[in-house]
Amino acid sequence: MIETCPMSHVPCPKHRVRGVTLIEVLMVIVISAIAMFALVPPFIAEGSFFRKGKRQTEAQRDAQMALRAMAHEARESETCLVPPAPAGSAAVSFSDPFTGQGACFVGGPVVNGQLIWRAGIGTGCESATVAVLIDGVRSRVVQMSAAEVVDDRLVRVRLQVSHRLRTTDPLQEDEVLETEFFLRNGT
Repeated sequence: MIETCPMSHVPCPKHRVRGVTLIEVLMVIVISAIAMFALVPPFIAEGSFFRKGKRQTEAQRDAQMALRAMAHEARESETCLVPPAPAGSAAVSFSDPFTGQGACFVGGPVVNGQLIWRAGIGTGCESATVAVLIDGVRSRVVQMSAAEVVDDRLVRVRLQVSHRLRTTDPLQEDEVLETEFFLRNGT
């Protein structure tokens, strides 16, 4: 015998089959898409801020290393000089007049964006390269200028370092750090 549903003369199914309609599925997809599009820009902006911060940190690190090397040489020297350098670059030389030993720093765009530390004899900067403090590839010396403020005693150095991360992003900007400092010899 077939069961009938209460209040009706129609046969009752044993269980009702419930499903999801196409309209309900489409509504879920549309709402999910709107939510995803709302969340994507903050994630992209966060990545951009992270990369900019990293470039800034790298530029500061490279410039700081160069400044420390120059300051160390200045403290150990008797004289600070600004010898002639190739056009578009600058040089700062530190020497001890008693021993004749010293160091020279040459940097600028003309020197492939490098900052080079040379072990010098006397006040010249002609000797061989001892170390490259800023490589000119990831970090570049955009501009370097040096001027004697007090003859053989105090030198003002202006250093501008640019840094680029290794990436294929064409919209990436270089981070430029500009600093000016005074170097006084050890006397």
